[in-house]
Amino acid sequence: MKFTSIAVAAVASMASLVVADNCQTGLQYCGYVLLRKGNYYAQIAQALNGAGMPTDPPHIQNTLFQCIGGSNGDIDIIKYCGAACQDGGNNHSDTC
Repeated sequence: MKFTSIAVAAVASMASLVVADNCQTGLQYCGYVLLRKGNYYAQIAQALNGAGMPTDPPHIQNTLFQCIGGSNGDIDIIKYCGAACQDGGNNHSDTC
């Protein structure tokens, strides 16, 4: 019984260490990079919907977004890149 309690406590403490990361204010991100960074699917889909763009996988993954920042890591659409959205790496903007 004690072993089970200790194991559950250990797993619970590790789970709290997994935190979604917000985008870095001022940088530009491909959709697929935002999805790797954190829980951005809903924000990406909402931004695409608001701009009258499709929310299919190519648009979700290959649209370039500007990180506005804030507590939720807000984003704005820059443009759809087709299949040409390129990851710029850490602390660098992505490009089309």
